[in-house]
Amino acid sequence: MKTKMNLNVIANDEEEKKIEKFITLLHNSNEVKQFLNSMENEAIARKVFKYRARIKNVDSAIRTYRINKKKLVEVHDYVGISFITNTEDEIYPIVEYLKKQLPNSEHINFVAEEYIYSPLVYIKWVPPLGYNIFAKEKLIPNQMEIPIEIRVCSKEAYISEQSAYYSVQKNDTIKMPIEEKNKLRNIVQHITYKLALLNLRNLTYEERQKHANELTEIINKNKDFLKTNNDLCQDAILDFGRLVYRLENEYEIVEMEKQLSEDEIDNFDDRIKTKFYMLIQEENENIINAICKAVTKMRKIKCSVFI
Repeated sequence: MKTKMNLNVIANDEEEKKIEKFITLLHNSNEVKQFLNSMENEAIARKVFKYRARIKNVDSAIRTYRINKKKLVEVHDYVGISFITNTEDEIYPIVEYLKKQLPNSEHINFVAEEYIYSPLVYIKWVPPLGYNIFAKEKLIPNQMEIPIEIRVCSKEAYISEQSAYYSVQKNDTIKMPIEEKNKLRNIVQHITYKLALLNLRNLTYEERQKHANELTEIINKNKDFLKTNNDLCQDAILDFGRLVYRLENEYEIVEMEKQLSEDEIDNFDDRIKTKFYMLIQEENENIINAICKAVTKMRKIKCSVFI
């Protein structure tokens, strides 16, 4: 799946060259690698659903600087880490561990669902049911502190955040006022979060009805706005299906992708989204039921089908 971000950038001014130099240093640093290894070992020991870590690449860092004008010393996420948990109950023990490891860090608690919703759109532009930790650690001798952002969230929160992240937030093809873009991103993330709950969590009949009714209310309340941005909303839903499939088949996909070129990997993701779209269209149901039935069918498909 090709990114919608404009990453074809070259460092021009002095600040961009400083960013490029620092990011390159991070990628080559043994100290940073050791830090990330320690975080991964902790994730393995705690049996989290998934662990993710990345050092921001140069193109993305410069692109972000050009958008928000935050200088090198103001950025908070040149190293990004995600602990993706099976349940919300697993979040706090990890957070307590991180607080001890990073005593000077800042913490933002978004675990309480009522704190996020207002009531149908997020108050904050962050994943629901998650916990963010921002730290600056002097991992490399004689260098500035490294800005680190760590997210601890449930698998449903991760999927919804990523669905909205690439379809809307990091989509440079969107030409709309920032306020509308933010609103669309928030609504899309709320919709995909509810879909994740309906498809990934063992719910009672009453819980399922509650989330389905709330999802219907979100869609109906924002019907005209969603219709105006139908293509972007549809892409987010298809990304939701792709992420569910990828997370549930990660080991097979990772092994398979070792044999594929970058273009083949992009095609692989696009084929997953295309198949998910076709399965949704096959269902003579309302959109929520159609998506849920499509997820059920997707789970039965072998990864090799998408090569």
